[in-house]
Amino acid sequence: MLDMDRIGTVDELRRLRDSIVAARDPSKPCVTVCGGTGCRALGADSVTTAFREELAGQGLEDKVDIRMTGCHGFCERGPLVVIFPQMIFYHGATPEDVPEIVSETIVGEKTIERLLYEDPLTGQKIVREPEVPFYKRQQRILMGKNGLIDPTRIEDYIALDGYQAAAKALLEMTPEEIIETVKRSGLRGRGGAGFPTGRKRRTARETEADRRFVVCNADEGDSGNFADRM
Repeated sequence: MLDMDRIGTVDELRRLRDSIVAARDPSKPCVTVCGGTGCRALGADSVTTAFREELAGQGLEDKVDIRMTGCHGFCERGPLVVIFPQMIFYHGATPEDVPEIVSETIVGEKTIERLLYEDPLTGQKIVREPEVPFYKRQQRILMGKNGLIDPTRIEDYIALDGYQAAAKALLEMTPEEIIETVKRSGLRGRGGAGFPTGRKRRTARETEADRRFVVCNADEGDSGNFADRM
């Protein structure tokens, strides 16, 4: 629960972040289930419900956190389950697998071989998510924390420095400083044109008008595109 109704300064936001982090036990087990479009189509909602029911049935609801998070990216292997703090990676999980995961992995601290990812080139079973080749070869920036945040819990986002950049821009920077920062970053649109975002902001600011509008393309037209959802 958040303990303030309104955040007025960057320092207040940082203090709120620090209080959320301080109240959490980093060693407490946490089960994250991918809630992206692909995993939900494969049954992630049922898997999440099964975890909640199984944890409650074993009296573990206060000892183990459960989160349905944003997309983990490996859609073809869903539903995806990652167990923290070890970052144990299971793929293709079903509700029927949940009692075994709770008993064997969360309580017994053992991995379940059949749910582990197998490298198709080496045949090696891989336990931890960062070691799965799909993730190991990536440097995730924009979506790097997707698998840690329950989008219905704002404190999850704040705990991971959410809104820090927005607060700084709104409360500590001038419009010119913001535009120059975006321009220097080299940020571009992800469409075919790759149009520089800084130039868009500069053009909008220099346009003479009583009112200006920002139009956000929140859902690309190509099928299977999960990146631009709101």
